[in-house]
Amino acid sequence: MAGAMKRHRVLGESNLEKGQFTDGTLLKWFLPYVLVASLQYQFTKDALYYASPFVLMSFRYILVGAIFYFLGGRKFQLDRDTILVAFFASFSSIFWAIGLSTVASGDSAVLSYTMPLFAIPIAYVLIRERATHKEVVGALIGFGGVVVYSTTLSHGSQFVGALYTILGAVFWGGYSVYYRKLRAKKPIPILTTQFLLGSIPCLVGAVFYPQARFTLNLVGDLIYIVIFTGVVQFYLWNGLLRRGRVGRITTLAFAVPAVTILIDYIRGISVPTTYSLAGAVLMFVGIFISNWHKGETSEKEDRSLAHSDYQSKENSSK
Repeated sequence: MAGAMKRHRVLGESNLEKGQFTDGTLLKWFLPYVLVASLQYQFTKDALYYASPFVLMSFRYILVGAIFYFLGGRKFQLDRDTILVAFFASFSSIFWAIGLSTVASGDSAVLSYTMPLFAIPIAYVLIRERATHKEVVGALIGFGGVVVYSTTLSHGSQFVGALYTILGAVFWGGYSVYYRKLRAKKPIPILTTQFLLGSIPCLVGAVFYPQARFTLNLVGDLIYIVIFTGVVQFYLWNGLLRRGRVGRITTLAFAVPAVTILIDYIRGISVPTTYSLAGAVLMFVGIFISNWHKGETSEKEDRSLAHSDYQSKENSSK
């Protein structure tokens, strides 16, 4: 009887922790994320005029890691999963920055948010979220959108930049699923390890590509990149994935590229072509189909995951 009551309590707590968002929770976590993330492309693009991707990401990772280190009481989280988070995140940022140095910020935003197409199979491997027929069809439609969108970039360095950006999205999908997998652990020690350990590949690359011109513009960009797109954005993204399924959160996050493209258009930086709009629409439709579930199905899957969490804890305590 006591065991059943304990299991019921754990399942209830786990569902609250990662279950269905209330409107208040969405406003608290998602809207600030969209506002911060939508501007990261413009600030990072500007900073790349003054520093190489490796130098810029080195500064970002070291400074953000130091901030999380002191915010989290000088604690690290060192285990296999957290180390993988660090290197997935590091390579994601490096590839994203290299791609952003050659493509427009709006293009980078759309291509980066192909991430859910890769997160679906990764989530199945790591946390056993099975892909439905809708998810498979949606992934194929989304990939078609990537192909259509990339035709507008198929010349010279822009095409290469697009490939780097998509590669960054693959690694982003990887560490996003690991955030979900590690949802039962405290987030700040994980983020501390992610940034401090993740700075190593950035520093190695900076040895070979040390270009940097320190100006007031670079300092201003770094402030936004470190504080907002580093500390604030990653804490929010981790919090979102601790509280909601990978499919649902990544689908909601597609507000970010839409806002980024709008910002580029308003600023006169780029005007979307027919092909780029068609490709973006296909990607959005594909990812929406891939991750859409009826609330009842999602809740059952959350309960299944919660039960699995409970059994793992029980086994480890024996």
